[in-house]
Amino acid sequence: MAASYMRSVNRDAQAMSLGLPRVLTEIKRLESLKKKDKSVKKRLERLYTARNHLQNSTQEERINLVQQLKEINSG
Repeated sequence: MAASYMRSVNRDAQAMSLGLPRVLTEIKRLESLKKKDKSVKKRLERLYTARNHLQNSTQEERINLVQQLKEINSG
């Protein structure tokens, strides 16, 4: 995988491991940008997915997803 992709997966895993408030804060920050390039749009897509997952899943499922993201990043 490309290094930039690995960094974004790592960032997403970190945000998810900090919980829903952190994900919501990051979404607000990125949505407030006037110009959104492709990378910002893709990050917002991933954060929207993370938000939905954190809101609609059990604690055990959240822990599993964060572990999977960390494994992808370290592998």
